[in-house]
Amino acid sequence: MEDLPIQKPRNALEELLHLIFPINISEDSCIELVISIASENISIRDLSAFLELVDHIYGRLTPEGFRSYARRDFGHLKISRIQEGTWELIIETTLSTLKQSGILLIIWLVLKYLPQAFKTTASAYNEYEQGRLARETRKRIKMEMEENENLRKLSPNHRRDLIALIDILYSREAQKLPRVSRFARKALLGVDVKVRKNQKNKRSKEDS
Repeated sequence: MEDLPIQKPRNALEELLHLIFPINISEDSCIELVISIASENISIRDLSAFLELVDHIYGRLTPEGFRSYARRDFGHLKISRIQEGTWELIIETTLSTLKQSGILLIIWLVLKYLPQAFKTTASAYNEYEQGRLARETRKRIKMEMEENENLRKLSPNHRRDLIALIDILYSREAQKLPRVSRFARKALLGVDVKVRKNQKNKRSKEDS
């Protein structure tokens, strides 16, 4: 059951998209997920867990589900580029694609609201199984969303749908969360979503 595709709350994602980005952007614009991390003294083990979480979340949100995503040798999530200096891992897609999937927005929320502390891998998994950590997580995310200028404008039902989705994704990756959270505390400097003009399409139009 854990490998089956996860249903995305399309209406909630559409509202979130319109709250975050300008209304007048064109559909061939690029949406960028920018993950900023420290460039020194990074734990390879924790970094690998963090990147694996991002990859797993993407795979779980694909229409075919995680099992199919993990087994195939194509169509995996890719980092579009890495900026110099402080590491910026940039993952991008066009706005028209994002309207169909919303996957980058969901990954952004998952990373934005990562739990900050765990005792051990076993305790994280057990507490999620028993529901205690899940309830605390949903309550914390709700409070933090209400402090965000854009996210507080989400309708209550859509906010609840997104929180439930984030919690489901955390529960699927509970065994990995302690290392991911440790990495986030020590090395994650920020995570953001941005929009930019699609330069490739612009050049193609100029050349035609």
